[in-house]
Amino acid sequence: MPARVDYAIYADSDLSILTIRERETLILKMQGLSTVEISKKLNCCRQNINALLLKARKKLDAPQPNPDIHRRKNIDYTQYANYDLSILTKLEQTFLLEKISGKSYREIAERHHSTITSVGTLLYRAHKKLDNLYD
Repeated sequence: MPARVDYAIYADSDLSILTIRERETLILKMQGLSTVEISKKLNCCRQNINALLLKARKKLDAPQPNPDIHRRKNIDYTQYANYDLSILTKLEQTFLLEKISGKSYREIAERHHSTITSVGTLLYRAHKKLDNLYD
């Protein structure tokens, strides 16, 4: 028989790294619902609930990379707060303003029904355009 998991240890974890479904399932489990109750509430089978909980735990237990570090280099997007953004496309402007306000790539992607890769690409293009204009 597998060991019982104390889901309370995840109460202070950053759940933004989870998918919406993993987060929803984990929150219900932390509230004390059984997998049977969660499966009824979310209208899916127990096996899916167990799989979602396992994925969520693996993600939360793994060491997380710093999301503020851009792959190419560490970019401080707040430096663009007072720049004229009119040379950027509307989407580049929108994403850049949200990044300046402190949102993560994941939060921006979820809000605009986009991918993290697309957010990164548009932010990279925006910062390159602005750097070339102001350097």
